[in-house]
Amino acid sequence: MNKIQKALLILIISLSVKGNIPTTEGLFRNGSNADVSASLIVVKFLIEKEISDEALNLTPDNSEAKEEVVFTEKNQKPIYVKYLISLAANGRVQVIQVSYSNGKMQDSQIIDVRYYSNLKDKILKTDKKSGLFYSLLSTLTLNRSDELDSFLKVNSKNYKSNDELVDPEKKALYAKYKRYLNLTKEDESLKESMDNPYRPQDSDIAKVVNKVKANPYMKRDENVSLVKENNQFFWKVTLDTMEALFENDNLHLEKLSYGKVDKDLKMTLDDYILFNGNHEMPKHIKILDPENQLNIRTLSLTHLNLANKNMNTRYSEYMGLLKEANNKEILPALFIFR
Repeated sequence: MNKIQKALLILIISLSVKGNIPTTEGLFRNGSNADVSASLIVVKFLIEKEISDEALNLTPDNSEAKEEVVFTEKNQKPIYVKYLISLAANGRVQVIQVSYSNGKMQDSQIIDVRYYSNLKDKILKTDKKSGLFYSLLSTLTLNRSDELDSFLKVNSKNYKSNDELVDPEKKALYAKYKRYLNLTKEDESLKESMDNPYRPQDSDIAKVVNKVKANPYMKRDENVSLVKENNQFFWKVTLDTMEALFENDNLHLEKLSYGKVDKDLKMTLDDYILFNGNHEMPKHIKILDPENQLNIRTLSLTHLNLANKNMNTRYSEYMGLLKEANNKEILPALFIFR
């Protein structure tokens, strides 16, 4: 960001902020985290599947059948998953997902490798539960809401992005002012012939500009409200397909439910901790749907600056390791692996 862009940003913030009511998109940017500057982010999860009461109720009314289901589920080994996440120069998020059969996470125990060269495409082409999971992965690791923004634009009728909340007249005024700053920076003599669009000399034009300047830069997001639960305040996002609760102080995402008729996917995220001194992740994520209960534990989060390999090369290497491992174990049929 150059000096002109910084000055303009400061101007927008100082003149536009009215109150401290966040937006849906802003809340999902995981703003409590430090900015991400690494070229590669590696996050490792332990994922355990439990049988839910709902799934038990769906089984035939046969005690032996239910006992078999319970035995199978409770003896299922956990899956260990490593995500390699990179933000390409063109803004696309690239993800390699490597799954292992046990806790050592050694090359010989790789059972599945997948590569998403454009995470946004993956999110929009897969089923909704999987799309939501990968959107939140981007939110939590990259501090960006682009993927979730794309997901909600397709799957929610009343969602408003930040761009949609911006006052169009004020946005146009700032665009003119930015152009003025750029031109006069290149040639200071233009200040004598060009009218400053932010401080026009004509009194009639100045009245119109001052009226635009008095408006907030962004409208209030009507989908966000401050609520109190169990003597604690939360920012609540209420959409037609989704509800989410964020802590008032640090804006951590605590709860989320998704579904059009009944919220058939529920998530809780807790125990946010610093893994590398600068970046937080929830230590525990619990996901519940009618068939499964997934307990996800974050094992590590690493930020690296590595330019020696691109993601295509890394993917090819992992595919070679998968072939060498020749494991017969397969991934469980869970939506996070679709």
